[in-house]
Amino acid sequence: MAFLRSQRWLQGAERAFEDERWDDVIYCSQMAVEQAMKALLIREGLIFKRVHDVSDEFILLRHKKSTPESLWSNVEKLADTLVYLTDQRALAGYGFEEGVEVSFFKDSAPLALEKAKWALRLIGLVFDKSKS
Repeated sequence: MAFLRSQRWLQGAERAFEDERWDDVIYCSQMAVEQAMKALLIREGLIFKRVHDVSDEFILLRHKKSTPESLWSNVEKLADTLVYLTDQRALAGYGFEEGVEVSFFKDSAPLALEKAKWALRLIGLVFDKSKS
């Protein structure tokens, strides 16, 4: 169920991209990756803080024997992806308070969406295997 939530966030990012809502692309991309990582942490029985950046907890997956090699070898890159997107999300979510225009995010939105798609594709492999 938690991983399905991450997929809905990704769908929101894709729709925002189509609508050229660049700040929403970044916000939804970050939420998609955050929810996917939390879904995996829950699946693995790891405790995490109720914060947006769970990259430190996620890195602990390297030490779990149940973590598949395809994921294990990318744990640090996935964690870095979340850190990057969380930093971007802060400005995307609250930049309007400082007068940041939506167009400011036009150049970074495609990369945010690409990173989110990559992360969900990789994490999704774990959930696909658990279905069979």
